[in-house]
Amino acid sequence: MDIIGGTADDTGKKIAIIGAGPAGLTTAFDLVKMGHDITVFEAQPGPGGMARYGIPEYRMPYDDLDHEVSIITEMGVDIRYNMRVGKDISMDQLRQDYDAVLLSIGLHVGRSTRIKGTEHKDVTKAVDLLRDITNGIKVKVPKKVVVIGGGNVAMDIARSMARLQKQKYGKVDLTVTALEDLQHFMADPEEVKEAREEGIEIFDARGPQEIVLTKTGRISGLRTWKVVSIFDDQGRFAPSYDEADEMLHKANMVIEAIGQASDVELLGKELTEALDWNRGRLSVDAEGRTSQSWLWAAGDCVHGPDIIHAVADGHAVADSINAALNEQEETDAKD
Repeated sequence: MDIIGGTADDTGKKIAIIGAGPAGLTTAFDLVKMGHDITVFEAQPGPGGMARYGIPEYRMPYDDLDHEVSIITEMGVDIRYNMRVGKDISMDQLRQDYDAVLLSIGLHVGRSTRIKGTEHKDVTKAVDLLRDITNGIKVKVPKKVVVIGGGNVAMDIARSMARLQKQKYGKVDLTVTALEDLQHFMADPEEVKEAREEGIEIFDARGPQEIVLTKTGRISGLRTWKVVSIFDDQGRFAPSYDEADEMLHKANMVIEAIGQASDVELLGKELTEALDWNRGRLSVDAEGRTSQSWLWAAGDCVHGPDIIHAVADGHAVADSINAALNEQEETDAKD
């Protein structure tokens, strides 16, 4: 992030940014330099968004992140933590009080496989556990854990839980199962390699079928079948299996890490229906503007998980908001 240069004269324009992740913070930094009054609303107690709450500290040092954020706040950006839009303040209020609003809400909701047994209390989402670990909340650490998923988030929660197992029991008993074969894992090869070095067992090309319970209702394991193919002839997601190749991966807890979505409850029903969507993500024009003229969107909630893209998005959206406000001011001056 470029922190060189001062700020322009005060424009008198107020902009609200929802989410203190990479996209939101980058936008805030650029806009405050342009002379605008910026307020960031963050539901969590700290900054960083998915960079902080979706990535373990051993991969993303939080001290470095906090240093960057301190520069932004010193420039005049007001970040209000533990402030949940939709609960503590409404979208309607933001629309009334600010000249422009940006949604940079990340992907904080974990998706579910929805196989039999996922409603069990000891089946949880990777993003929820990673957030709790970051916030210093004590999490349950069973002796045997199975993670479903083959992406970086799956490796992150597997390694985080493995380290907690090591601390508590002196050994690691953690299994990762994924639909993809190793050659097509979404996770970085280095992440997979390091997970194995920490004692994590990885089973590729395994399709989850059921969370198996004991007679007393506790989890005993995850039943999987061998994956024959993931997509059909038209390229649609339609896994097929060899039912004769079945495995039971013993576990006391199952963690789902198969993808994330944005928490859009803050929008309310009326605004949600008014916005345009693309497969669960917000649709925007080339300038980052949604179908509502007062509302922009940037980062993971638009393009999916990618910090580099989120930062680039933040710069582009800042320019778009600034241009829109200048255009509106010129129009008002003519009237």
